[in-house]
Amino acid sequence: MRNPTISYNVVFGSIELDSPYLWRKGSWSKPLVGAMGITHQGRSMAVERALSDFGMEESFACAAKRFKEHYHYELSPSTVDRTTRKTAEQAQLYVGSKLAEAGESYGGKPHGASVGVEQMLIELDGCEIRTAELHPVEDCDEKTPVHQNPKKKKTIRWREVRMGLARPLDSVSKCYVGKMDKYPVVIEQLFNAAVLSGMTPDTEVVAVGDGAIGMREELESQFRNLQFILDKAHLRGHFYETAEELGLCKEQKSGWVEPKIKDIGNGQLDQVKSNLEEQNAQSSNARLGRLIGYLGRFEDALNYESYRQRGFPIGSGEIESAHKSVPQKRLKLPGACWHPESVDRMVALRVLRANGWWDDFWNTLTENRFAA
Repeated sequence: MRNPTISYNVVFGSIELDSPYLWRKGSWSKPLVGAMGITHQGRSMAVERALSDFGMEESFACAAKRFKEHYHYELSPSTVDRTTRKTAEQAQLYVGSKLAEAGESYGGKPHGASVGVEQMLIELDGCEIRTAELHPVEDCDEKTPVHQNPKKKKTIRWREVRMGLARPLDSVSKCYVGKMDKYPVVIEQLFNAAVLSGMTPDTEVVAVGDGAIGMREELESQFRNLQFILDKAHLRGHFYETAEELGLCKEQKSGWVEPKIKDIGNGQLDQVKSNLEEQNAQSSNARLGRLIGYLGRFEDALNYESYRQRGFPIGSGEIESAHKSVPQKRLKLPGACWHPESVDRMVALRVLRANGWWDDFWNTLTENRFAA
């Protein structure tokens, strides 16, 4: 038997532990490693939780400083980085499993209530996150000076993270989802979040969103009893873009746009379309033609006065605010640039916190570790 000493990080600092190596002919054992998962320079779950907590809120360098302020010993920013990314990968699996489990129960007993909710609000919108990838430089034989690896170049791209929320219409409690993926995948998660919030086959679903191609169609494909509402701010934006194309000056734009928005809100969409078609017939304009087609595409999603009377929102301000508080607060720090594989994991970590699943997540990790 040999007893090497290892260092292990707990919330009180780095401690020294004897790690016996037990051997007899034909077999050997390291109880500290095999039975307890304690390795040299390892970290307790309390330390991993603290590092991940700080690392999901601010840069890894700032998180390392914050850890030192709270626990009075130092761990490097790279340690915070590795720990947070590892936790984010586990969070992605946890969130995906929790949502999938809720989706499988659709049609059965509602989650969190003895009866399902009558009306459910869902919102969906996208925000851009900066990503970077390294690619080999084509037709270049130059090598790196130290390891003599092929030279690579960094490609910067802005990619869309689609965020969604679901909540009972008469509640402020929200369930968020977020993913850098296509509409069918994100909306499937949003559907599961709605089930988790109490949606049943009899629930009336109100969806507020912009006019992005494919969004409404996929929402209607996956949600039954859906009333889609076009975000009024996006409608107004389309009118102002058209006014710009028509060459109207700053003072004229408001006078051209606002009366039409008011008329649409009062249920006079047909009259507005007729006037626009007459204007386009006199002086054909491609942008004006697209606006007319846009109004036709969403003519059943513009009854704003009726929606107000029923207590429905007519703007997607909730999900647009969620962009700032959930993904952007961490992933859009000044200078931040993420590998594409890290984006969904970090978003899942942020969603975990926003949905109030943080304690359950760590309890599950603890149970799994002891069960192993």
